[in-house]
Amino acid sequence: MVVPGLSSCDHQTVYHHYEHVSLGGWEKNDALHFAIPPVRTTGTYSEQLELRIDQTFPFLSLTMIVKQTVFREGLPIGATRHYRVIGQLAKSDGTMTGSGISYYQYSFPVTETVLEAGDSLDIEIVHNMKREIMPGITDVGFCLRRCEGK
Repeated sequence: MVVPGLSSCDHQTVYHHYEHVSLGGWEKNDALHFAIPPVRTTGTYSEQLELRIDQTFPFLSLTMIVKQTVFREGLPIGATRHYRVIGQLAKSDGTMTGSGISYYQYSFPVTETVLEAGDSLDIEIVHNMKREIMPGITDVGFCLRRCEGK
């Protein structure tokens, strides 16, 4: 679930990484993992799912599940949370809405999380579409930014 009304804030990027998707397509059971090292500062952090696609992507949107586990000193500090992110990638006429020409880039808010100094995150992302293999997805990324003043 994308959290509506995430407050805006000035951001400081703490983690930003992409995982490449197989040329054959993103398989439904192929989870992409992001191991975010311990943060240095206690505060509120915004999480963003990022996506790169090409012109062969066959749908207007893509539904993804983000599984988040927060660790403190190597141990999980509560329940693993799941967020459903629905990314609108094209208009109803098929015009891509992302930035780019033959490859398109998108960024979707996931949530804001309060972390203490030393907390780390394990992020797992899968697509949640009826089709087993999603063609046209080239890279999936995750970005963690500290919200200044929070």
